Amino acid sequence: MATMPKINVPRASCKRAFKPHGRKPALPSCFNRIVTSRSAPGEDSPSAAGAALRFVQALAASAILLGANSNPALAVLNSPNAQIARSVDSALRRSIPAFNTDVKEIQQSLEDVQYLLRIPQRKPWGSMAASVTSALSQATQQPAALLAGVPPASLPAAQAQLDALTTSLQKLDLAIRTQQSDAVSLRVAEALEAVSELELLQAPGLPYVIPKEYRSLPRLVGRAVVEMTVAKRDGSPAFTDGEAGGQVARAKVTLTVDGYSAPVSAGNFVRNVMDGLYDNRPLQVNYTSVFVTAPAAQQRPPIPLEILPAGEFEPLYRLPLDVRSGELPVLPLSISGAVSFAHLPSGDPSYLSGSDWFVYKFDKQQAGLAGLAFDEGSFGVFGYVTEGMDDLVQLGPGDVILSARVVSGAEKLLLPSGS
Repeated sequence: MATMPKINVPRASCKRAFKPHGRKPALPSCFNRIVTSRSAPGEDSPSAAGAALRFVQALAASAILLGANSNPALAVLNSPNAQIARSVDSALRRSIPAFNTDVKEIQQSLEDVQYLLRIPQRKPWGSMAASVTSALSQATQQPAALLAGVPPASLPAAQAQLDALTTSLQKLDLAIRTQQSDAVSLRVAEALEAVSELELLQAPGLPYVIPKEYRSLPRLVGRAVVEMTVAKRDGSPAFTDGEAGGQVARAKVTLTVDGYSAPVSAGNFVRNVMDGLYDNRPLQVNYTSVFVTAPAAQQRPPIPLEILPAGEFEPLYRLPLDVRSGELPVLPLSISGAVSFAHLPSGDPSYLSGSDWFVYKFDKQQAGLAGLAFDEGSFGVFGYVTEGMDDLVQLGPGDVILSARVVSGAEKLLLPSGS
């Protein structure tokens, strides 16, 4: 049986300071605390703060000089990485293998607006307006180009998404011109959702061939949605009913499983769900994860670690990513609600359990300098909790999954003959 995944353990000291690892070592997490923490009582004065700042600057300068004059691996101080997805929606959107460049241009324009909206003070309304004007022009003047690649049977659904996109862009344009930040945030999210749905209709399935040695494993050639019903072990009403209000004894948690980035892992998970491995299963819960095991008699063989690196065409197998050297996954672990199979008790990092999995409760307060989990790149994320994360965090040890079922995408599961 697989062990509880040991991920994102807080660092209690500076023992890891400037330890070389590959080409770029990790800066100790305590460095951030030196910079940002308040002084001790009696030391909260300009002189004390200045002394602390000068100490940090000297420490950083020494590290850089050491890297320049002796070992390049000692050069540190990487800025937070903006290339990695920071939300469930953006991660799942980036994993869609759609090749319509016109739709991609609109997506990029909207993501630019979303990024500029984060500027805390004087927002660049002119730049945002220009991006939306360009996207709206494409949507209204080139509808045929935006629908290119959609199978004939899916054209009505694609046209509906294009209409929704155009409407959202018009509302977004108005919100930007009237400088309503909250409305802009809402409208850009709506427009990006329509873009994602359109790209899913254009996605050709897997655009690559799975390596021969893994073709005997189940695989998911697209997206599937899994719905779990969870409850407290004593049956107490611990969840908020979002529609009627009040407390209820059961909650629904929805997982979106992505076979585009992780077809083997996603396929294995969907098969397990369809076989009932996670019905009536107790949960192991700690502050980093909700961990699920299959019955001992139904344990499945290990599966290879499977990660699609950003910018690559197909997943890597049995190779963790070297995140410190700039390798980043399309589906990051560093998002609350990430779903992955667990590491094996043998400690072999190239394989994961084929049965036991967890939902990761990522905490930015326990992340490294780049805002990433310390174990980023060592787990193969194959999906995310897309609804019900607030209910999931209410669960404790011994609470249960009453049932798990595939509500869409089951037809995209390919099983090898004799499976």
